[in-house]
Amino acid sequence: MALTKVKYCDGCQKDVEAVIVERPATYTFKGETFELIERVLQCPYCREDLYDELLDSETMRILTKLYEERVGLSLEEIKSIRGQYGLSMDLFSRILGWSKATIARYETGKYIPDNSHMQVLKKLKEKPETIDEYFKLNMHKFNEKEKRKILVKLNSYDQNIVEKNLVKLMNINYKMHEKTIDSGFRSFNFYKLVNMILFFAEEGIQKTKLMKLLFYSDFLNYKRNLISITGVPYVRLPYGPVPKDHDLLLSAIEKNEYIDIDYEYMNEYTFINIKAKRNFDDTLFNKEEIEILHQVKEFFKNYGSVAISEYSHNEDGWKYTQDRDIISYDFAETLSIGD
Repeated sequence: MALTKVKYCDGCQKDVEAVIVERPATYTFKGETFELIERVLQCPYCREDLYDELLDSETMRILTKLYEERVGLSLEEIKSIRGQYGLSMDLFSRILGWSKATIARYETGKYIPDNSHMQVLKKLKEKPETIDEYFKLNMHKFNEKEKRKILVKLNSYDQNIVEKNLVKLMNINYKMHEKTIDSGFRSFNFYKLVNMILFFAEEGIQKTKLMKLLFYSDFLNYKRNLISITGVPYVRLPYGPVPKDHDLLLSAIEKNEYIDIDYEYMNEYTFINIKAKRNFDDTLFNKEEIEILHQVKEFFKNYGSVAISEYSHNEDGWKYTQDRDIISYDFAETLSIGD
């Protein structure tokens, strides 16, 4: 049974019980051609189309959706582009050389961006760093205070991207060990590892000793609770246990400005010192994990790098693991501390 609606027909000069019909239609919208099935209100006598706000709005919504799908950006994605930089509508519009009203119309969905503007927005979504190009082109439009504010926002965004990429990289790197005996049956937790480093490096610490403190903390937690703190796999090296790919990890953490790494050269020896640049966040750890960190720190407080390295050589995990192989958390059962 056809859906009907009473409507005045100008051709028939009277109210009619108009019928809602479906039919194929072709529209040109924003320079693009689309084919769709539309619903229209039609007079049953003269077959003329009658205006209906709801049905016409429905057709426009379908066209908008098809257009968004074709060009690759939805309204929600358009809204999120400016937000990713933390810029005000005014600053963002002037960086792009558009009016503030234009940005407002796009973000509220009142207007769909034309093809040239859509290409700019797609570029910013796919390669967010390209906003620097637009800023350089339009930098003359800003005073010094505005320039500083924009640079702070963009540098902060760049920092967030680097950090996200780092977390992604390390997660991929440790993925094969996730929730296995190699990782202490925990998924890798980047922020817990970083903050464990911040805890031990608060007053500065040599790299060799830091690596051992991380090992003892994770293995002691596994010994007591059958799960590690960070989900990090450790490997056997000549100077003792260290996190897998520890040099890559420390370098990346330094680039994200969590720590400073200083190199001190004395005769043929190189001493690597690590110092925290941020405060330790204890909210990431439970009470027992915090106690373990303090216990490990206290136990080894008078040990230098050589002494703690030699001490770790007495652990079964180091003695019975081949060089550069992963040390199984099964060896936590015989760990020499924490009884």
